[in-house]
Parts: sequence; C-alpha cells; structure tokens
Amino acid sequence: MRSIPCLGLLLVSLAFALDVDSLPVWDPSILAKNALENTPGATNLVATMNAPQAEDSSRAEIETHGYKTMQVTVGDGGTQVDQELRLSIQGRLTDSVYIDALLSDVDRKAGDQTTATLQEVDQIYFRVESPYAMLHLGDLTWTDNSMGLTSFSRSTLGAMATLRYRGSEVSGAWGTDEVTRYSRSFNGVQGQREGYYLDESGSFVSVVPNSERVWLNGVELVRERDYEVNYAGGLLNFKNGIIPGTDDVVSVEYDAYLSEDIYTMYAFRGSLRLENVFFDVSGFHLENDVDRMRKSTLDSADYERLKNDRGGELLDSSMNVLHRPKMSERLGARLRLQAEHRFYADVELGLNRMDSNTVSKDVGGPSGRAFRWLVTTDSTQNMNAFPVALSVYGNYVQEGFAISEFSGRERDWDAYALRNEWDLDSALLKGDLRHDELALRIRLGKDWFGTAKWGYRRGDGERWNSSRSQLMLVHRGLDASSEFTASYVSSTQEVDQKRYQGTFSSEFLRGFLRPFGSGDVRYSVRDSLGHKSERGYAKTIVGATLNEDLWNVKESIGTLTVRKHDLTDRADGQTRHEGWRDSVNLVTWTQSAEANFRKFSLSHLLQYTHAVTDSLGAVDSWVGDLSTNFGDDDWGLQGSVAYSFGMTSEQTYTAIYKAVAKGTGDVRYDSLTGAFIEGVDNGDFVYEGMGRNDSVGAVLSSNATFEASLEWNPGVSLGISQGLLRDITLSASYHSEAEDTTGKKIYFPPVYPAALRRVTAGTVSWDANLAWDHPSGISASYNPSASYEKKMSSIGYFQDMFDHRVKAGLNINENHFVGVENTFEKVHLSALQKLDWNIWEITGRYTWKLPAGLSLSPRVRYREGSGEDDTDESFGAHLWEEELRVGFEKEGMVDAHVSFASIQMDTHEGAIPYQMMSGFGDGVTYRLEAMASVEVNNFLSLSLRYILRFGNAEENVFQKLATEAKAYF
Repeated sequence: MRSIPCLGLLLVSLAFALDVDSLPVWDPSILAKNALENTPGATNLVATMNAPQAEDSSRAEIETHGYKTMQVTVGDGGTQVDQELRLSIQGRLTDSVYIDALLSDVDRKAGDQTTATLQEVDQIYFRVESPYAMLHLGDLTWTDNSMGLTSFSRSTLGAMATLRYRGSEVSGAWGTDEVTRYSRSFNGVQGQREGYYLDESGSFVSVVPNSERVWLNGVELVRERDYEVNYAGGLLNFKNGIIPGTDDVVSVEYDAYLSEDIYTMYAFRGSLRLENVFFDVSGFHLENDVDRMRKSTLDSADYERLKNDRGGELLDSSMNVLHRPKMSERLGARLRLQAEHRFYADVELGLNRMDSNTVSKDVGGPSGRAFRWLVTTDSTQNMNAFPVALSVYGNYVQEGFAISEFSGRERDWDAYALRNEWDLDSALLKGDLRHDELALRIRLGKDWFGTAKWGYRRGDGERWNSSRSQLMLVHRGLDASSEFTASYVSSTQEVDQKRYQGTFSSEFLRGFLRPFGSGDVRYSVRDSLGHKSERGYAKTIVGATLNEDLWNVKESIGTLTVRKHDLTDRADGQTRHEGWRDSVNLVTWTQSAEANFRKFSLSHLLQYTHAVTDSLGAVDSWVGDLSTNFGDDDWGLQGSVAYSFGMTSEQTYTAIYKAVAKGTGDVRYDSLTGAFIEGVDNGDFVYEGMGRNDSVGAVLSSNATFEASLEWNPGVSLGISQGLLRDITLSASYHSEAEDTTGKKIYFPPVYPAALRRVTAGTVSWDANLAWDHPSGISASYNPSASYEKKMSSIGYFQDMFDHRVKAGLNINENHFVGVENTFEKVHLSALQKLDWNIWEITGRYTWKLPAGLSLSPRVRYREGSGEDDTDESFGAHLWEEELRVGFEKEGMVDAHVSFASIQMDTHEGAIPYQMMSGFGDGVTYRLEAMASVEVNNFLSLSLRYILRFGNAEENVFQKLATEAKAYF
C-alpha cells in the first residue's frame, strides 16, 4: 500500500492526473480574469468587475473531499484485507493561486485492470496554478502538439512545471513509466461497428486511458462522440452513425502498459507570442531505464547478450526474442509570422536521433533532420483584402528523421493520404522524402472561390515520384455549400500509374428539407514492366435530411463501383482491350432518426449493404440500433424498447471472479454444476466484473439484442379513483440476445427458448408482475418469470429456469405487518452433467415494531426440492428453517440486527446441487448473524458483520467477521 508515502508527497507536491472525470475543476475564467488584471490599461475595468468581492480576495477557499475505507474479513481460511483511499483537495489559496490535488490508493496499479469497465487505479497528483506559473507532480500526461512534424503524448509518473508571461510560456517535464506506444491501420468490415481490436493479433492489451488517437480515412475522430475504447482489453467501438466499410481505412495510435518496458522521459516546450510573431520550440528524450530493468526483468546473462549485440536476431536464455533497450530524441523549432492579418509564413525545423540498443556500442540507430515551410499572401478563408492569393508549401524529410514515428499534427506523409491522393505506397518509400506544392486561390465573386494546385513528391535520385495537379471550385454560402475538383496524378514507384479524378460535394445548410450529395470518380492506367491495366472507380452518396426543432430524419444511398481490365499488346503492335470485369460493386442504404419530445424520445440507425465481388459473390450485411422511451407517471404508462444488431470481432464477456482467502468471499464454485454461486456465507471468490474470455478465439461474429419493458397503472391512465383498477399495477419486461460465430448472420435474437440451440450463445428471459396495493394495508402480487441461457463454454452450458412467485401482506397498523411468499421454481441445467429439479418454497414473516427503534421479526421457511440427472438417478431434499430477528434502527445513525436461525435439511437421495437447498448440508445448521452499521457523524461510518455456523450439518464451526470503516473528508 502506498497510502503513507503518497499522502506525504501529496502534502508537499503538486501534479496532474491521467483523467479523473468525477472530480470538479476550477473555472478557467478565473485565470483569464487574473490575466486581464495584469494587462496594461485594464485596471479600472477589472476593479469594477471585482468590486463586490474585493474584501474576500485574500481569503483562502479550499475544499477537501474524499473517503478512506478499510475492510477486514476474517474467515476460517485466513484474513482478507482491502483498503481504498481517495482524497481530493481543490480551491483557491490566494486571489490568483489555485490548487487541485488527488490521492487515490485502491491497491490496483495502472495496467492491472482486467474487467470490461475500467476500474479506478492508484493515482496521486498535486497541482498549483496561477496566471504566471504552474507546478505539477505525480501522475500526469504530457501532451505536445505544437509542431507540424512531431507530436508527443505520454502518460507517466513524474513532475512538470510551467512559467507564463504575457501569453508566452515555458514548460518542462520529467517522468518514468512502463508504457509502450503502438500504432495500427486496418480496413473496416461491412456491417461491423463494434469490436475492432487495437492489438494486431487480437490479444488482450491494457490501454492507457485517453492515450489513443483514431483516424477514419485520414480524418481524426473525437473521443466519446465518434468512438469509445474499452481500455481493459483494447477494443474500439464506433458511435454517432459511423460504420466503417471495406473501402474505409481506420488508423489508431495508443499507449499500452508493458511491465518489461521501463522508460524515463524528459520533455520541454516553449512558446513566444508577440503581435505578429509566434515562435515555438519543443523536444523530448525517451529512453529505457536499463538500471531499473536490470533490477526487475533483465538478468545478467541477457544484459551481456545486449552488450555484445551486433544486430540481427537476439534471443534470451529461454529462446524468446530479447527486447533491446531503446532511445528516442526529438527537437523541433517553429516560427510563424503574419502581417496585415493575411500575409503568413510558417517555417519549422525538426531533429531526430534514435538508438535501437543503448547497451551495445556496435548497434546504433537513425538520425536526421526535417524541414517544413509555408508562405502565403493571404491566409484568410474569404480573401476580403485582395481577390488573388499565392501559397508555397514544402517539406524535406531525411530518412533518419523517421517521420512515421511521433507523427505531427500535419501528417503530410500519412499512409492513407499517400495512397488515396498520390498513388504511393508508404511501405516502399525509401531514402529522403521531398514534397513541394504551389497553390493559387482566386475569389471569383460573392461566396465563390477557385483554386489551382500543383504538387510534387519524390525520393532520392527520383527512384520514386508523384505529381498531382488539381483545379477546385468552391461555393460557401449561408444556405448551401458546394465543392468541385478535377485532379490528375502521375506516379512512378514499382509501377507507373496515371490517374484522372473528379470529385464533388454539395449540401444545403438551412431549411426543413436539406439535400446533400458527394461523388468521387477515378480512371487509372497502370504499367508494370509492360503489363498494362485500367481501373475505374466511382463512389457516390446522395440523400436528404428533414430537420425540425425536436426531430430529424436522414436518408442516404451510397454506391461504390470498382472495375478493371488488362491491356495486352498484339503481334501487329496494336493493343487488345479485354472486357471490363467487376471487382467490387456495392450499394449502401443508411437511415437515421432522432426525436426528443416531452413524453417520447427515439434514436434510430439502420444500414444495409449489398456487395458483389469476384471472389465472394453477393454478400449482404445489416447493422442497426434503435432505442425509444415513452410515457411518464402522469400518464400511468411508461416503457422502453431497445434493439440492435450487427457484426463484431469482440470475444464473449464472462464474469471474472477473484480468489481470496478461503471462506472470506461471497462466491463459491459448485463442482457438480460447474457454476459460480454468488451470495454465500463461506465463499472462496469475490466478483470483479465482466471481462474478455480470451480462451475463446477472436472471430467475426454476428450478434443481436432486443429488450422491452412496460408498466401500466389503469387507475391513473383512465382517471379512476375508486375500485380495483385504482390499486393495481401491471408490468412486464422481455430480453433476448444472441451471438453466432459460425458464419450465420443474426438479424433478430431468438424469440423463444428452443431457438437458442441454433446460435453459439444467447439468452431469452421475461418477467411479468401483477401488483395490488389497497389503501387499507392489504397487498398482493403475482410474478411469473423465466430465463433461458446458453453460454459459450467448453462444457456446453445450458440453463432453463421458470418460476412463479406469489406474495401477500397485511399492514395491520403502523407497528404490525404479516406477510407470506410462495415460490415454485423449475430448473433444467446441462453443464458438467444434465440435471433437472423442481423447488417449492413457502415463507411466512411477522414484523412487530417496538418502541425506541427496536423490532422483532420471526420468520419460518419450508423448501422442498427433487430432481434427477441424465442417468435417471433421483435426488431430493427438504429444508425447514426457523429464524428470529431482533433489529434496531435509528434513522440516519444506526441500523443493526441480530438473527438466529435453525435450519434442518434432510436429503432423501442423491447428490444435491449447491443452490437447490441454499447451500445447506444434510442435518441441522445453526446460523447466527449480527450486523451493525453506524453513522458516527457526517464524516465517519463504521460497519460490522459477524456470521457463525455450526451443527451436525457443518464440517466444522464456521465463523466470519467482516468490518469496514469509512471516513469522509
């Protein structure tokens, strides 16, 4: 536990957390106001603004929030100790100095998360900020996007400081971490919106939260709006109507925790801001900490192998690939000049140095420089000062600069852009890189603009090159916008290629009906050592949006056609044209709708794709999502419907149970049924959450989910104030989901249980309830329910459960209540073996509220069960329980009870499933439970729970004591 040293650091240092969304932050406008105070000529204005608060400006306003919990569970098998500390300090020290601090100690370090929902991890930071300085120690994320050639982001543990003056600032950071940067590009899958693996092999990775960047066809997406990432596992799900197809390219960069890689980071950046001059400088040094690695993961023999490394394959003593300690170093400087708010120049220099084995003197790494420049006579969009603007852009990147590593915001050598716009394969780019571009822009009239561009990319000695010419016509108005382009690309790499391309896009921006459309038509000729081929490409989207204040509907049709044929030379010197053949022919229909009324809301997305390819023939795919809510309490009717289906590569998620000291948990494994039973007294596990089942291979699967719920109060709906209908409430819910990994596509989940046999995994469940609550104190309800489940498991897990539950109660007066509950349950389980059993249970309870917060509650229960296994061997048992419970409650302060029960369980025959008789063995069990929860004050709460079980049905006397203390700050 890091509580004591972390708390000490917290009180003397400052830092910035990875990302703690639950914490409030200070209002940045306060800092802006204080910056304004230091601006010449603003004294009177600020004084007026601050006059009412002037008398409080010297008072510190600091708020401390948080809690500390300590849980100790003592069982027969040992002791389980769990603790958690979360302390937040925020506020104002002086009129312009603010602090923000967090200490979170939950006995789970970053990278140890295994469940689907990322759990909190150990964190500590403490930060102080003023208009002129910031100091920052602990868990932090350093992000630098000030350069066009280089960007750098790193989550680490260390320190950061910033100095500011009149808009200029200097920052520096140091940190150490166990994080490695990864990148991956892949094509979308038609009909798949969720479950894209960040790891290329589909393995489990623990991603650093908020470290990822995602691009779709070269356009960076926005986290949580366009996509979400399951950080504990490394899975990418798209949102906001984004469904990548086979023609779309997804690029991802992210950090992942890797204990074998221990890094040390040094980074800095500085910026100078004058009226017409912007100057930025930044750099970082990132290197494996070999000294720390030798103490943890690197033994002496492997260290000697690294020292003697001469390049080539390097294996450790276990014949696994030996990780070489690396070093990366970047330095960048950028100067931006502007005049008259239109003349603009941007010049940048970058330096890079790398070492692929810092231990060996015989293995080095690349080093090089990069330059980038942009000069334009008008940087404004509308060119109001003069109707003509000339721009010159270019960059020169040496091979040793490693442009694909730590790529900057500009991403001029991005693999997707090179292939889509220049017909170049980034994997074949060798040597130094050069790019030059000249652009002429003309304002043709109101809202109309024209552009002519010519660009040229090349390598050393013209071993490869590509030129691109483009004419563009743009209309930008308040009601509509349009763009038309014509391009010609000529490239030479492994093949010579010429491309003729035309694109258009148009969209109405106002009005109830807003049509839109876009198109991309290309014709290419390729020549590879005399073998020529032609390729035609056409992609179009047309549609319209209906817009109102409370709702909108969008329909679109998209097409993609790719055709090609070969050109061969005949003996007479003429070229013979073979017939065109379809390579891809695809049609996509997309529909979406949103509605937000007072008593009705809807969100809907549906996409259908029909694709025909030479290799696969015709393939159809669907993806859809629908959710709606309707009604409210005033109607007496409310409900919801949700439906989704599509494709995913995500593995099945299963419950994760953590082993604890024997007898201290509340989950037990039943070897007879192969199931984990929750809510037991003497468990050996605790529930952690839902996690990836990596024992099941990562394959593309089809899934669908449907659920609906409805609640109706006839008295409210019909305005009835007397009689039976006034007092009854009817409710029902239905849930069904399915997954198939055999290639079958599921468009709707199974409606009835028998259909589960035809899918890989799934669930069908329903629940209904009829409740009657009379003002006289009489109440009754009938609740039938059923659950049918098939799990993806190596043992072939099926479980069907059906039960009827009837309850009745009478509030004799405020102090006396009597109730009875009758349950019939039927279970069929097929797991390690096939078991069928029936359970009948009846329970009666009487509650007597005594003076001074005391209560007395006797309870009796009879439970009877019988069944048989797959060999027709019968089993059965019955249980009789008598319990007396004495309780004490003082509202808002104390809640306590002591109960003593005698449970007589008699086995008729056979081995009894654990859950059939509530976990009690054959014979008599005496069970004592004492529980107390005390709210000492607004800042401290204590709880205690003690369980004692003994009797001839128990192997030994079982005791468990669980205590918890929670302090609030």
